[in-house]
Amino acid sequence: MQLSDRVINFKLNDSCRLLVNPMSGAIDLMPQKYLDGAISESQEKILRSRGYFMQESEMKDMSKRLLEIGQRHAQNVPYWFYILTTLNCNFQCPICYEKKVKTNADIASSVLNNIFSFISEFQSAYQLSSEKIFLVVFGGDPLCVKNPEIIKSILIESARRGWKVIVVTNGSQIKKFMRLFESYSSSVSHFRITLDGPEKIHNMRRPYLGGRGSFEDVIGAIDLLLQKGFLVKMQTILGAGTYDHLDEIFDILKKNGWLKASNFEWRIEGSHDYANLDSEKDEITEGVMVKKIIDLVEAHPELQKKMRFESFKYLAHIVSSFGWLGRYKTYWGPKIGFCEPQKGFHYVFSTDGNIYHCPRTINLSAFNLGTAAGGLTAEEKEIKHQAVFERENCFSCPLNTLCGGGCIVQKNYYPNFDCRTYATGIIEEFINLMKDKILAVSLPDQIVSINQLWLTN
Repeated sequence: MQLSDRVINFKLNDSCRLLVNPMSGAIDLMPQKYLDGAISESQEKILRSRGYFMQESEMKDMSKRLLEIGQRHAQNVPYWFYILTTLNCNFQCPICYEKKVKTNADIASSVLNNIFSFISEFQSAYQLSSEKIFLVVFGGDPLCVKNPEIIKSILIESARRGWKVIVVTNGSQIKKFMRLFESYSSSVSHFRITLDGPEKIHNMRRPYLGGRGSFEDVIGAIDLLLQKGFLVKMQTILGAGTYDHLDEIFDILKKNGWLKASNFEWRIEGSHDYANLDSEKDEITEGVMVKKIIDLVEAHPELQKKMRFESFKYLAHIVSSFGWLGRYKTYWGPKIGFCEPQKGFHYVFSTDGNIYHCPRTINLSAFNLGTAAGGLTAEEKEIKHQAVFERENCFSCPLNTLCGGGCIVQKNYYPNFDCRTYATGIIEEFINLMKDKILAVSLPDQIVSINQLWLTN
């Protein structure tokens, strides 16, 4: 039996195969003997209905329909405009990806006003409602800005225009700014503060300049924000240094009563720096990370409603289809772009008003998209807004709707980077890690359909 060449076919053991069809979204378990030819008409009909025999002309038609799904979904996606108030930071985190750009540079009021004008004009040009506009106060640590009026100006402008503010901070300056945040609480969407382990581990990963630990200050900042009624999306960077400590972090959340707070969420993000693929550093693979998260949720079911993993690159559809993290995806459809910045939903303004692709590209000339005062350049279209079905190399790739075209930043650092081999390796590693769970739902003489199709007609 010959399946479409777009089907990804994983051997689980001598008697069972896992089929993944990126064009239809289908994921199925199939007995090996069916692939060898011993398949009944009724079982073959199931495979045909789930797109496993799709021809090239059918795929082209399907890609147009899938692109429409993604475009409809895009109408509900918010836009994030990162504003770097300063490149200064009072922490010296060893895994910081901004080490090369950290300076004492602060944003000027005139630059900030240009940014406000740019966002307003962008909103008008794309006919966006104010509810879709989020200003992400970013740095360095944004609250280390020498002139606190900068933070006040962002809050005032957001309140005036109906925008929302997200504050990404290490937490050390929360007390200093609390009165200001309370005065404009209706404009604050949420705070993102990182807790990277139990006290000893966190202090190793997130010390102050000079080496003093920040653990107690971070705990205090999160406590204070929760008491004041602000939404806190606490972050943990999952890497080699935190991998063995997630259960200890869970114990801290439980001890402090945060898991019972309606205004608390735990967001886990993978440690990655696309400037390197050095496995000897803090990075661990997506497959290993996701398996760890699944095990964590199984051990602590209450996390299913409180925790989110924010670094899905290639595995989201598979995980969601099997339901290992519950109803995880709000969007059931193909991945037509790698990430929100590449799909054109994120823009980053540095302290000088230059616009960059994403937070990982701050002050990198290759990813400069223009200026707040002068607008976007032609290069912006080359970096953003490229759907996977519109790229020749990506259209023919069997992984296209699982990876969304791969990371443009990674490809910049590694011009000969083979994204197909890289993504396939991650998926294969994850399937091997989850093999026992997958085989547990297989049947010896029957195709087991794991999920629904992206399109049902």
